[in-house]
Amino acid sequence: MGTLLFKANYGYKPIILLTPQQATKTSKIARERAKTLINLYKNLYKTVKLVQKYIKKYYNLKKSKGLDLKEGNKV
Repeated sequence: MGTLLFKANYGYKPIILLTPQQATKTSKIARERAKTLINLYKNLYKTVKLVQKYIKKYYNLKKSKGLDLKEGNKV
């Protein structure tokens, strides 16, 4: 007697109520959502890179250039 992997993992049988026509429609919606997520990720990536650039620039302006010691100064 075989057991469904889903039932073995989750303890219940999956209930599938979609007809093939609904599944096709759902897959179109899923593709559109995936494209939207990809575009959002690309925009977020660009924004993060821009913020990193400005933080780096700010940090470089604010960081100490070291002690202003010259020969003969008492330490």
